[in-house]
Amino acid sequence: MANSIPKYARPEYERRFLVNEVPDLSGVAFRLIEDLYLDGTSLRLRKIIHDDERDTLYKLCKKYPGEGTPSLAIVNIYLTPQEYDLFSTLSGKGIRKRRYNIASSALCIDIFEDHLAGLVLCEIEAESATSLEAYVLPQWIGRAVSDDPFFAGGNLASIDAAQLAKKLSS
Repeated sequence: MANSIPKYARPEYERRFLVNEVPDLSGVAFRLIEDLYLDGTSLRLRKIIHDDERDTLYKLCKKYPGEGTPSLAIVNIYLTPQEYDLFSTLSGKGIRKRRYNIASSALCIDIFEDHLAGLVLCEIEAESATSLEAYVLPQWIGRAVSDDPFFAGGNLASIDAAQLAKKLSS
């Protein structure tokens, strides 16, 4: 499947950045996201809890390299709580973050918790590579990390606080 999008996948155009200065997020709704990167696979199990705890979503995700940067292909399978509970018994490494939507679903800020405390990333998602490149970046956005495998979710789940501190200080 090299350089081809699987039949049921949808293209995903996104860019990630470090955040130099976190804008005021008071009053901005967030979702708590718990990801489990399943050992020996490229699968991610995700639980999304809204800040008012009214809805919880569960999904199993796989991303594929797309045809050119910054394209990816993504497949999501939405799960029942029981299906999620079953998959969550598999071995893997986890991360937790609070996701704040700043501009609809196009721009969000992820504030990481636990072993990744101190890491703040901004993600921009668009419908096409052209609209992604045309997006005007806020002043508080820092260095682009989209192409840095260190900042991929599966890798972040595998590192410790010391490794994160060393990377952020370099």
